[in-house]
Amino acid sequence: MFKEVHHIHKIESKRREKGWTQQKLSQVSGVSQPTISQIENGKRHYPSHDSIRRLAKALGVEVEELDEENESLISL
Repeated sequence: MFKEVHHIHKIESKRREKGWTQQKLSQVSGVSQPTISQIENGKRHYPSHDSIRRLAKALGVEVEELDEENESLISL
């Protein structure tokens, strides 16, 4: 089972807490900078579970911490 988080709101704030640019987060996470930009700007409403997992790991947080409203969907 995978949790697919649909409302990611905290990536930018967590990134800024670390003093990282989108490019730095991209380098550490392996997620492309344009994808990070789209997620942060709300243009990518359903980012892949893998992207969110990689971003959370790079930022040193749990996936659920990035979901401000704790709205998640369990997929089989």
